[in-house]
Amino acid sequence: MNSRHRRARASLLAITALWGATFSLNEVALHSITAPTLTFLRFALASVFLLVIFGRHRSFWRDLAQREVGAGVATGALLFGGYLTQTEGQRFISASLSGFLTGLSVILVPILLLFFHRRPSKLQIGATILALAGLYLLAAPAGAGHLLGVALMLACAMFFAMQLVVVEFVIDHVQVARFTLLQMMTVAVLAGLVTLVPGQGGLWPAHASGEAWLTVIINGIGASAVGFLAQTWSLRWLDSIEISIIYSMEPVFAALVALVALHQRQRLFGWIGGAIIVGAMLLISVGSGGDEQPGTQPGTKGPQESSS
Repeated sequence: MNSRHRRARASLLAITALWGATFSLNEVALHSITAPTLTFLRFALASVFLLVIFGRHRSFWRDLAQREVGAGVATGALLFGGYLTQTEGQRFISASLSGFLTGLSVILVPILLLFFHRRPSKLQIGATILALAGLYLLAAPAGAGHLLGVALMLACAMFFAMQLVVVEFVIDHVQVARFTLLQMMTVAVLAGLVTLVPGQGGLWPAHASGEAWLTVIINGIGASAVGFLAQTWSLRWLDSIEISIIYSMEPVFAALVALVALHQRQRLFGWIGGAIIVGAMLLISVGSGGDEQPGTQPGTKGPQESSS
């Protein structure tokens, strides 16, 4: 197996673990900060972090093409749509149903790929179905909730699936770090506009707790800047179906962190579901064998390299 494929899988698994941990962090932070403000601050911090690390070099902006800006803004808008509908949807339905519906992106990715005339392999279909079954057992989606909440969470899953698929199709025409920065900036701007709506918390939380600010830092630098940088880079070596299955590990990590940090116990069927998701991830990882994706040249592109 190609070493870059192994590193891509390992980095995505680490980021997915961090995303899972942020569920517990967010639960505490949202006691003193609104969801739109938290979203704005985390992506604003992510943008500043990437600007400091990469954007201060003049060469970083060289050959910036209009199509890259357009793709970055479009995928950033999809990310924002996912976070907005997820936040709003959780107001109307149970947390367990919310988690399961969000996880439906794992099945939506291969469906979306059909529109691009790419048929998933039998192994990919099998691993996707396994991951979906595991998600159902883990989430135990009880409570019908409001129809609006269900619709919003389905929209959330679609937004996240579309973002992943679109990034895969533009990845050979963008510079990784710059494209990630464009996405982070787009989410920050759109979330900032939402915070200005009366009752949404504003751009700056006047009474945020220390835990809330710690959550902003972890979300901004780790879960957003590094997380989506890893996602963009990994799509040079892995396809969106495999990545979506790795992402289905997020509720597994969330359950583990909730057990340790918040003492929230999981049902037996939940742990069985988690084991099934792990099995699906191992199946797709071992079965794909690190094959190169069409159009990629492993080893030729790094975070600051462009194919344009």
